[in-house]
Amino acid sequence: MNTRDLQYFVMLVKLKNYTQVAKYFNVSQPSITQAIRRLEQEFDTNLVRKDRVHRDEMITRSGQLLYKKAIAINKKIDIAHQEIARADQQQIKFGLPPIIGKMYISHIIGNLSKQLLQRIKIVSVGSHDLLAELQAGKIDIAMLGSIAPINQAGVFAQLITTRPFSIIVSEQHPLAKKKSVSFRDLTDELFINYDQQYVHKAAFQAYSTYAQINPRTAVYKVPNISWIKELVRQNKGISLMVKDAVKDEPGIVALDIEDPIPEKFYISIATREDYILSKDEQQLISQLEEITPTA
Repeated sequence: MNTRDLQYFVMLVKLKNYTQVAKYFNVSQPSITQAIRRLEQEFDTNLVRKDRVHRDEMITRSGQLLYKKAIAINKKIDIAHQEIARADQQQIKFGLPPIIGKMYISHIIGNLSKQLLQRIKIVSVGSHDLLAELQAGKIDIAMLGSIAPINQAGVFAQLITTRPFSIIVSEQHPLAKKKSVSFRDLTDELFINYDQQYVHKAAFQAYSTYAQINPRTAVYKVPNISWIKELVRQNKGISLMVKDAVKDEPGIVALDIEDPIPEKFYISIATREDYILSKDEQQLISQLEEITPTA
């Protein structure tokens, strides 16, 4: 079977027009027609109705069944292309969120050989986006943050550790004199919150729900977590953040959260379930497993 035929077929189901499919792939219309015929011969069935009057119903039930499988096959093939290209280049595409990066990067650099470090290409965005990139085959290994153990189809995630959340405030803020705080006491505070790519947003919602409050929030789509810390440092608001991420940060005080709910920052190493690790990638994961952040 020609996998290109499956790509043509998937696009035909979407566009329902041979001419548009040919234009999309920059091939002749007969090429598309021949591809569909080859698939029909392969499966010994009609995938496309010969009656073109009802355009919306041009794909038979057999065609719809193949369409679902073809999407998955095309995705697997696309991922295989990406994996093989990186393998040929001896490149390790490694996802590392900004917060976890601050906690781990010095250990990674200190424990890996220079030769191995040169092969690692780090992608640093929020865990939500990294999980999507892992599933799409754009990266092969990722350290991910979450507020619960990761349970995603097609993803193998190994829990490494959990870390506590804290409330961070400017050293100029009245709360800076405290060591801990209840979320209910923060009703009137302005929170500098996160956009969807950060798991902190879900943790913030969980604490707010438990405390039965609806704090004022200012949401910023920031390029990295340091921008939120800078806004807190300048006393423009307070925020929720993993305690380790603000360790030794000048001008910022981290307060323990008194609310007795089990919200923690889970740190896991994730790969695709069917991904075959290289020796270098196995070495990288072994080093990551041995690192334990200190509070």
